[in-house]
Amino acid sequence: MNRRLLLVLAAATGLGACADVGYGPPPAPPLVPVRRSEDARPLRVLFVGNSLTFYNDLPARTAEMAVQDTLLRYPDLRAVVRPGYSLRQHWFLGEARDSLLASRWDYVVLQEGSASILQAPETTTAYVARFDSLARARGVRTVLYLTWTYGELPLAAQDSVTQAYVAMASGLQALVAPVGIAWTQVRQLRPDLSLYLPDSIHPSPVGTYLAACTFVGTLYRRTPQGLAGLAAVGDTNTVFLDSATAALLQQTAWTATLPFLPALENATGAVVRSNDGPRTPKLGALRQATVTSLQR
Repeated sequence: MNRRLLLVLAAATGLGACADVGYGPPPAPPLVPVRRSEDARPLRVLFVGNSLTFYNDLPARTAEMAVQDTLLRYPDLRAVVRPGYSLRQHWFLGEARDSLLASRWDYVVLQEGSASILQAPETTTAYVARFDSLARARGVRTVLYLTWTYGELPLAAQDSVTQAYVAMASGLQALVAPVGIAWTQVRQLRPDLSLYLPDSIHPSPVGTYLAACTFVGTLYRRTPQGLAGLAAVGDTNTVFLDSATAALLQQTAWTATLPFLPALENATGAVVRSNDGPRTPKLGALRQATVTSLQR
């Protein structure tokens, strides 16, 4: 990473560390059905992003976990990905827009680069809004892929990235896949685990395993525990995890995801998390994020 970019990111880190990074209001119903009893069709998800998505094939790793629960809709996860692309570049290339319009999807997952979200958050916000507007017209729910920061930066840098995504999600009532939050928690709990490749940017097989666990929680509103095995599969190698490490990754992903899932009321009026969430979530512990007004 060049020195100028590091200085820009460090400056953003300083701002983010002082900011109140909270969780915005949950998305409004209706939710996408996730059980086969609710909808027998496959759950169709379009990922739009760059190498943070296609390294180790995150959509495939997520599908491999989800398909193990036969009560869930079969995962049909596709991707439009290009190396180093921003959402702005994807918009003007047109391939992602065409794919979104050409088929029926339940979700579209939007992934921006960590540098882009810090260097030009207003640009990311503008093009997320454009993709979301297109998705809404097709009845598709937007999911924001909250990514991790570069390994050279201090852990507090994640606050700036998180704040940017939470503000966008609050304004759009989009879902959030909080991979970067789970990532930072694992780095704090197990600094010996290699979530990055040697470039300190891209995910190792273990990093993608953690991301896939988080997407299972986000897309299916179901804990990855019991679905994620011990094999972290990469493009060129597979890392076999011990059971304690796998359990830590699964639990951390689910703990990070829960605050971002919609809270629903059951038949007796009690607030519960939808589909396998805890029956007594500590909603009072969540902080309200500032809602950003988006120009459509």
